[in-house]
Amino acid sequence: MLQVDLTFIAVFVLVWVLVIVLGRVFFKPYLNMREKRRNILEENERTYRQAMRDYESHLQQVETGLKEARQESQLLREKIVSEALNEKARLVADIQAEVKQQVAAARVELSQQTEKLKDELGREVEGLARQLEEKILH
Repeated sequence: MLQVDLTFIAVFVLVWVLVIVLGRVFFKPYLNMREKRRNILEENERTYRQAMRDYESHLQQVETGLKEARQESQLLREKIVSEALNEKARLVADIQAEVKQQVAAARVELSQQTEKLKDELGREVEGLARQLEEKILH
């Protein structure tokens, strides 16, 4: 059977002392460092997730703002086109009225000139008729 002697007890005590010393000097700082590193990684992961949520939220706000800006620009464009068409219609109506007025004035002037020419022609015809009558009678 196994005999327990003093060297066995000494080795047993030395191994436990070594385990305690190594635990406090090497293993405990190593495990503490791993725990801190794990905590830092978890914190970084939480920060990353929060940053991604903030980014997605901000991106959504930007997209919403762009959509609203596009709608506003489309409405503004339609309003400007509508105003331009109304202005065009008004200008065409003004020009048509002016042209009608000018045509009416030209007709009046032409009518006056025609009457004047008829009167002159009538006087000339009378004058020529008198001259012809005088030549025939004399």
